[in-house]
Order: sequence, then structure tokens, then C-alpha cells
Amino acid sequence: MCEKIFLDYDQRQLNEQYDQTTLVPNPGDYIELWLKHTELAKSEFPCKTDIAYGKKLVEKLDLFYPKDVSNYKVYPLLIFCHGGAWKALSKEHSGYLARVFVPQEIVFAALDFGLAPDFTLGQVVTQVRRAAWYLYKNAQQFHVDPEKIFVMGHSSGAHLASNIAVTNWLEFGGPKNLIKGLTAISGPYNLEPVKLSARNEYLQLSESEVRKLSPINTINDYFPSAVISWGGGELDEFKRQGSQFLDFWERTGAVTKKVVLGRKNHFEMGSELSNMEGRLFKAVLKQIKS
Repeated sequence: MCEKIFLDYDQRQLNEQYDQTTLVPNPGDYIELWLKHTELAKSEFPCKTDIAYGKKLVEKLDLFYPKDVSNYKVYPLLIFCHGGAWKALSKEHSGYLARVFVPQEIVFAALDFGLAPDFTLGQVVTQVRRAAWYLYKNAQQFHVDPEKIFVMGHSSGAHLASNIAVTNWLEFGGPKNLIKGLTAISGPYNLEPVKLSARNEYLQLSESEVRKLSPINTINDYFPSAVISWGGGELDEFKRQGSQFLDFWERTGAVTKKVVLGRKNHFEMGSELSNMEGRLFKAVLKQIKS
């Protein structure tokens, strides 16, 4: 009989629960589509690329603007953290969402950050927080309304975006409500099972890092509104993680919207973000425009 190491999962089962590549014949099909539409976005909208938000080579971001951008107008900002199991992809796979959000008079930021195993997860969380702080501090320069900054992420990017959202910005010298809204799609928010899975071979998480870097452990007196979403076709652990995070966020008293989409799998959820007729896009847009 195999030993259970987390809930009712043995080691093999837990490893499988954190391997979304089993859900589709070729995940590369989705990744190529995101890459293609990022290139299209760069040709369709004013875009500032490779803006350095830190000293590391990887600490860069791209900004996509509405076509009528001018020195006399500021816009809400949506910061996006890409997925890739903390070890793959880049901002070049993130700009595809600019094609649906920028026409709504929203500035869209696609972040680059360090990847495992070259960077620890703690370093990566520090980087994405640095990017958000940089954009807030330079809001006027980038035509951004500093009172309307939102974060969004998919998969491991949802974990990173959530860490931005729960940051104590008073420690940075900013307002505690610097982030006005979070959209977290198909992410892991409690790192304990991640640490116990095969993913820890490259993440190398310690127990203290699990506690510190799991947004579900946050104790704050401010939480922004949140859209928390996952697909009905996700692996069971990702559905459980999403449901648990939803319960946590609702208990904070913040406005919380649940969006569970039928039979959508993990990769389809990434593409669903760009469906302007879908419930997820409409929920995010309502959050930003409210």
C-alpha cells in the first residue's frame, strides 16, 4: 500500500495533480497561439517594450496603450503575471491579452521576471512586487492612474499576482490599497502540496518559504476586490486550491467574484481570458470599470 503524503494522495498521485501537461495532447499549441497574438498586439497598439523595473536583466516589462494615448490622459492599469510553473514562458507569451483589454481604455503591462531554478521563488515574488511598485511610482510618466492599478495572473502567475495583491504596501511607503483588484485564474495559493510534489525538485522550497510565500496565509487589514476563477476541467488539486482560496478571500470581507467555467481545462482557461463574450472577461472588466 502506497503511503499518503498529502490528503489522500500518494507521491505518484500528487505529482500527477501538479502536472497540467497531462490535460492536453500538446500544450505548445496554446503557447504558440499566445506568442502569435502578443506579436499582433505589438503591431496594433502603441507599445513600450523592455522597460527596466530593476537591475537584473530579466526585470523588464512591456506596456500596451490605447491608440488615442496622449500626455493629457491617464488610464487604469492591468498588470499581468504569466504562468509556466515558475520555470517557463515570458512576457512574450503575455501581451495577447492586450488585444481585448487595451480597446477598453486600459493600459496593459506584461511582466518578465526570474525563472526557477536560476531564481528562488522568494526572489521572483520580490521582483513582481518591485514591478508593481515601479509602475505606481512612475504612474504619471506611463499615463497610468495610480488610483486604478489591478493585477491578474494565470496558473503560477496567479500565485504571483496574488502575492502582489496581499503585499503590505505601507512597508514600501505607499498606500495600503495600492492594488485595487486581483484576478487569479487556475493558480496554486497554498504551496504546501507543491513542496511535497515533484515540482520541488526545481523550486527547492523550505517550510518557512511555504508559509511566507503562500498568499492564503496572509494576515492583513486590507484586501482588494478579487475575481477568482478556474475551469471545471482542471486537475482536482487546482479546483481544490481555487475553492479554498475563494473561501479565504470571502472571509476577508473584500468583494469577491467566483467564475467557474464548465469543462474548461487549465490551458483553455489561459485563452478564455481573451474571450470578450465570456463571463471571465466581463467580470474582470466590471472590476476595473466599477
